[in-house]
Amino acid sequence: CLDALDVAFQRIRAFAPEALVVALGLDSFEGDPFGGLSVTTPGFSRIGEAIAGLGLPMVIVQEGGYLCDELGDNLTAFLTGFGGGRKW
Repeated sequence: CLDALDVAFQRIRAFAPEALVVALGLDSFEGDPFGGLSVTTPGFSRIGEAIAGLGLPMVIVQEGGYLCDELGDNLTAFLTGFGGGRKW
């Protein structure tokens, strides 16, 4: 997943946008019954940190994430990584 983000970040930097809209699909969690992907809770933290590292103004829209007890943990992990370790 982080390899795919590296490719996306290269394309974002090449495009040089003024701002970014992030569609945060928490259904990519490994335990989500509808997602089919394998992002772990610590993985969401690393993804948040990497996205923040782009240094762009951004809006984050949470979408996706279903029927799993870890949804709140995953959102907290993403925001903690995005915020440089601040607890939300």
